[in-house]
Amino acid sequence: MSAASAQDYGAPASTPQQATGQNAPVAGGRSLRVLVAQSEIKSDINLSNVAVATGGGLLGGLIGAAVDSARAKKAEQLIVPVRSAMADVDADAMAIEAAKASFANAAWNVPVDGGNFSKDSSPAGKSAFLDSNPNAQTAFVEYTYDLSPNFDALRVVQKIEIAAESVPSVKDKPEKRLAPKYLVYSGSLASVVLLPSSTNEKEANAALWAADGAKLARAAMAQSFARLQQLTPRLLAMTSSEQAALTADKKNKRTMAGGFLGRPQPTSDGTTLLWTGNGFVDVAPLN
Repeated sequence: MSAASAQDYGAPASTPQQATGQNAPVAGGRSLRVLVAQSEIKSDINLSNVAVATGGGLLGGLIGAAVDSARAKKAEQLIVPVRSAMADVDADAMAIEAAKASFANAAWNVPVDGGNFSKDSSPAGKSAFLDSNPNAQTAFVEYTYDLSPNFDALRVVQKIEIAAESVPSVKDKPEKRLAPKYLVYSGSLASVVLLPSSTNEKEANAALWAADGAKLARAAMAQSFARLQQLTPRLLAMTSSEQAALTADKKNKRTMAGGFLGRPQPTSDGTTLLWTGNGFVDVAPLN
């Protein structure tokens, strides 16, 4: 990636700068916990609009559920060859590497005993870690990855949720510390890598991802994690007022890209970057 594009995506500057936004130091310390609950690539489906088209009701709901079930079954069949060809891809290691690099310059990144990785992303698991963690807060960074409904893109999503160990109002229900209204901060990033020469036929697209030992899918996964690594420092450095300004910019009309809706942001490398109101979505061709 060129120096210009690295700057666009918020890569750390060569000279130290004042920490802003979520990069700033935190009283009591804050640790990083990387989460990857899944063990293999997933497929997504386009949900049925039958219930809406038929005016809703029980019949429309039942038909819609049947359509969704059929689509999910078809998607699972198509993704099997891709999943098999990617069986040796260590997404956990890729997530850990990306997170460590992404948060390296955060002034609060305090290592803790017991490691910074888990496959338990449940509220109970997060709550238990908050209690065992000597720091006042924990940044839970969860990664998920899948193929789009039409198999024309591979997507990696990074969700950041910062929770406090002490929330007096939920003393008797500690898992509520992970509820959105009690979080110290939440943000998300998504990297969408488009399949070269994709078609409108999901069967043909799935075959392209699986071909040659899933060569394209492997490259897309690596590219997605790299793009997230570049985007994260930019998101962390943003102040709440900067985020609010992007969200409130009604003159910048929202548009759809990569299956996500957001306000387009300027880039210098020809990719599409959206602001969703809670983070960025990067949509790019496979390099």
